[in-house]
Amino acid sequence: MSLCGFFFTSLLIFSAHFLQTCAGGALDPENPGYPQLVQVSSDVSSGLVLRCLAPQGHSGRVFELYHVRTLKLLVQFDTGRSYADFQLNTSTSDSEDIYCCRYDHSGFSKYTRPTPPPSPNTPPAPPQLSVIPPDGYVRPGQVVEFRCQAPPTLAPVSFVLQKQQNMIHSQNPQFKVGPVGVADGGMYSCFYIFNLSEGVQKSVPSAPVYVNVGVKLPAPQLSQRAEGALVCIGSPSYPGAYFSLFQQGSSSPIATQHAPKIEHTVQFTASGQHSEGSMYQCQYSVLLGKNWIHSELSSPIVLQCVTGSPSCSSSSTDNHPPHTGSMDLPLVCGSVSAALLFLMVLIILAFGIRKYAKTAANKRRQREQEQFWQQVHFRDHIVDLTLQRVSTGSKEEGLTSVLEPIYESPVSTFTRPPGY
Repeated sequence: MSLCGFFFTSLLIFSAHFLQTCAGGALDPENPGYPQLVQVSSDVSSGLVLRCLAPQGHSGRVFELYHVRTLKLLVQFDTGRSYADFQLNTSTSDSEDIYCCRYDHSGFSKYTRPTPPPSPNTPPAPPQLSVIPPDGYVRPGQVVEFRCQAPPTLAPVSFVLQKQQNMIHSQNPQFKVGPVGVADGGMYSCFYIFNLSEGVQKSVPSAPVYVNVGVKLPAPQLSQRAEGALVCIGSPSYPGAYFSLFQQGSSSPIATQHAPKIEHTVQFTASGQHSEGSMYQCQYSVLLGKNWIHSELSSPIVLQCVTGSPSCSSSSTDNHPPHTGSMDLPLVCGSVSAALLFLMVLIILAFGIRKYAKTAANKRRQREQEQFWQQVHFRDHIVDLTLQRVSTGSKEEGLTSVLEPIYESPVSTFTRPPGY
């Protein structure tokens, strides 16, 4: 057989084996041993789910899902099951991916190309609505200007200014309303409309702005009493107003109260909603005709903690956090660590001083020994042993003279040792 024939035969065998491996259902659809792979879910909540179904009357304990020819997922049961579900990661799945499955030692199912779930439509950012004059207070007969500013990344096709159920459409983000009357006062918001491939979509409404026509209510005053209550004092010209208490930065009131018909002051009692150290503001509203007129917010004040007040756990008038009585574990650990470090430094310092003192004592002892031996060697000398003539008799007696050494000191060359 030639080389080309060998490769051609191998290619035919490999192709037949490949078709038999992961397309067995296509070769023999009547064979009950082949499972079926179907898609049972494709949405944002549950994701992409493929189900491997065993033929009717068959079951298996081990189900396998293959991506092309690579084992992707495996599910194993204690008892025989007629199907198994495989959940795929939709973020990594591709619309061109194909899958097949099998159970136990059965043949492979037909290839299935799942449909990925549609991507959710995220609403765009809301616009910003501004009004001129900025405080929103105008007199009857004046013109109020609004500007609906959309995000710079989008190109809206139109803008809508809304007051309750009334809407004004424009292709320009600027709106002019007027001359205004008392009925034109109230809350305004806006949104924009843009085109998508799926169709027309509108944005989330902007934050509201208030327009007061005819009357400008002065701002109230907010103070705290000794028992911890917050007192809001409005204008004496508008008794019986509705008062609202706000936490600074919040647009929703945490408490509302209606003043008596002859009073322009209300008191908000301390409660669990009021937290020490937070800043609060108040506002009052008056019904003039058929429209509500809102005052400006008061200057913010800091809630002080009062002894015995339910809003505070302990007495504190300088915004210090209340003492709970429990052990401050980080502080204790830090103190113990600092004490151990200081003790370690003292031990190391004492060891160094002791070692230095021992070394100095050894050096001093060695120096004293060296001085002692220097003094000893300094007093060491050689004795003069010069011979002198000593007469042992007279000439008449016929005796001869003999030379004998004369020692001026004992034989030892050492004198008395120092210190003795």
